[in-house]
Amino acid sequence: MEFDVAYDKIAVLEIGITTFGNEGYAVKFDFVKKVIQWRDSYMWNNNFTRSLNDTDYNTIKEGLPKSGMLEWMKGYESGLADEYGDKTTVPGEWKITVKFTDDTKLTAGAQQHFPKKWKYLRNLIEKTTGCSFDLR
Repeated sequence: MEFDVAYDKIAVLEIGITTFGNEGYAVKFDFVKKVIQWRDSYMWNNNFTRSLNDTDYNTIKEGLPKSGMLEWMKGYESGLADEYGDKTTVPGEWKITVKFTDDTKLTAGAQQHFPKKWKYLRNLIEKTTGCSFDLR
């Protein structure tokens, strides 16, 4: 996979984090339709779907390559979690699904083993959604 090219071909990005009690957050960025969907299982009234404005669109699209997300997703998929992530005491898990413009998908996730650059990705999500993306 040529990562430089792959970031430009992301059509839909879905990111979820949950506790072992199955509480957490899920966000979906649809770059084709320019829509954000947010699901908050802590507070049902915090769920929303809204358009992705140009500023937030540019922030997330320009920030994803800096996060190294596709590289560490591929690493986790290949069984290299120790190289790309750190075992944490965070009692939860993450899962990311990327759908590309050619309809191929890449999915990765782990329990208590968050990627080293997770905070960078989390900051991008928080900046573009206006919501905290941290497990309670």
